[in-house]
Amino acid sequence: MKFMGDPEEVITNNRYCSFITSTTLAIITVAATVASAAGSIITSRAAADQAEAEAEAGARQSEDQAEISRQQAARETQVAAQNEEDFRARQRRAAASVRAATGARGVEIGSGSPLLTAQDFARQAEVQSLRIREGGEVRSTRLEQQASLLTTQAGSLRSLGSSRASGIRTAGAVGAGVSLLKGAARTARIFQE
Repeated sequence: MKFMGDPEEVITNNRYCSFITSTTLAIITVAATVASAAGSIITSRAAADQAEAEAEAGARQSEDQAEISRQQAARETQVAAQNEEDFRARQRRAAASVRAATGARGVEIGSGSPLLTAQDFARQAEVQSLRIREGGEVRSTRLEQQASLLTTQAGSLRSLGSSRASGIRTAGAVGAGVSLLKGAARTARIFQE
């Protein structure tokens, strides 16, 4: 290989080329590091937004189910009240039929066994009517409790989604910081060589 020019000049030019190459490599490293850090932050923000959106969708679904349970509870109360009223009406008609049949046979219903029988019939009808009402109230209360649990679940889902999103954002920021520190270390090594 043949050198052109003064050997000192060739050595100086090689150092200059080496410096340009090191500087260029350092700039590329810094740019890649910044891009990696920015990508980490952007990706974490998108993931955090997705986590919040999923939590919100789950919360809305729970709230919708809670509203349905509340409506069912109100309906159960109405149905039980109607069933109670229907039962009482049937029992009044049955009692009237028994009184009419007893009176037609000439039996006095205002005293003795017929009176006790009528009183027992009325008592049993009242007990059964109250059982019908209570059954509806129990079902209604159960549905109200379910609605309350679903509402609580909705709040918990929102809180969990917010916490998860916060954690994802923090992890993205930490990842970006780590990328920047690694890039700074690489850049320092380039200049040390």
